[in-house]
Amino acid sequence: MSLICRLMREDEFTLDFELFLMETFFQHEPMNKYLNTKIPDEVNLSWLKEVLHKAKYDNLTLAFYDTNTQHSLPVAFAINHHDKIDDHNHSDSLYSSLNKTNLLKYEHINELLTKLHENINLFEKFHCKNLFHIYLLGVDPKYRQNKLASQLIESAICIAKEKNFDMIYADATSNYSLNAFLKYDFQIIKTINYDSYENSYGEKIFQNIHTHKGCSIVIKDLRMK
Repeated sequence: MSLICRLMREDEFTLDFELFLMETFFQHEPMNKYLNTKIPDEVNLSWLKEVLHKAKYDNLTLAFYDTNTQHSLPVAFAINHHDKIDDHNHSDSLYSSLNKTNLLKYEHINELLTKLHENINLFEKFHCKNLFHIYLLGVDPKYRQNKLASQLIESAICIAKEKNFDMIYADATSNYSLNAFLKYDFQIIKTINYDSYENSYGEKIFQNIHTHKGCSIVIKDLRMK
């Protein structure tokens, strides 16, 4: 096995990659897995296409490729965004638009994510102007033992520093991703626990996700020595 990590090119954001992302991320992400999200029928495709469109032109998305195969798709990826203080098309605006959907399963996930980001302006809180956002992390299950998620986080930090980003942040929805971010000295600024979270109907919709604690915003200041 020979793996290389590099930036994805614009022409690699294909429909096949979109399906691969759905199969590797949504089938294993705790909330989607708990709700038994069907791929691709129950994925909020309009939101996902917005996320990928922004990632494509921000040119920050990283992926691992296995050079020993003829497969053109990556085996792991980090969908990354550039959030700017003066740009209304940053990641928080995608959460807001996502929250307006009427897909039954996604109402629950969207509501939690929107509540997680409620009343938090990272630009104001940390006095910064540009943020590197690790939006989605996914690894092909066959390559899970290679610690590729951690390596993608490390590579993202390096690129963010090279490009003079003020900070790098992410939403961690599983214990695995949270621990990977904490390993690289990200700090937790807010967490919503699955077992205690209640939606707008007073339902504890995710209380039986016992394997994972909750969803957290994690951030690392790149301006610090």
